[in-house]
Amino acid sequence: MSFPVSHRNARPQAGFTLVEVLLAVALLAVVATMVFGSLLMTTRAIDAGRELADREQAVRRVLRLMAEELSMVAPSTASFPWVGMNGVQDGQPADTIAFLTLSDGLGITAGRDSELMRVVYTRDGGRLVRFVRRNLYGLTDESLDQVDLANRVVAFNIRYFDGKSLIWVDEWTATTGNLPRALLLEVTFQQPDAEPLTVREWVPVGTS
Repeated sequence: MSFPVSHRNARPQAGFTLVEVLLAVALLAVVATMVFGSLLMTTRAIDAGRELADREQAVRRVLRLMAEELSMVAPSTASFPWVGMNGVQDGQPADTIAFLTLSDGLGITAGRDSELMRVVYTRDGGRLVRFVRRNLYGLTDESLDQVDLANRVVAFNIRYFDGKSLIWVDEWTATTGNLPRALLLEVTFQQPDAEPLTVREWVPVGTS
């Protein structure tokens, strides 16, 4: 004897409707966008931090080389005084320092006293520049060498510590044997779409 099949208690087959699938896909897309956006921002922040650190390290290397050369400064003479002058370009510091040294290139000691050179550091527009006159009595530019140490420089400031008065001053004119005890070099850089970066270096004078 057969009985009719009842559909009242039959369970529907498991599955998702099209609307549920579309909602799930949209939700995954939103989550993926948030995750990748956050990852992109983090990557850019890391890259920007690395670029800033690399620029600062490059600047510090230049300042350390300048400091090494200044530490080997030779006593001034009447003909070639040791001079530090205040200057301004575009409303920002553009100081100049000129001195005699026994250095042949940044941080490389010359072998003979006859290799005494006149070195000048200054800011020329957006550049930090080093001038060297190897022939102190030369009258032509043939004895003058120029090296651009850094670009995008918006300020170059130097301060001098007077060991007698025990104060910091903004300018210096030296007579024979009258040198500042120390210098403070400050270089400020301005990269596009970035905050200005100021790097400082303390320099003892004539200690080598």
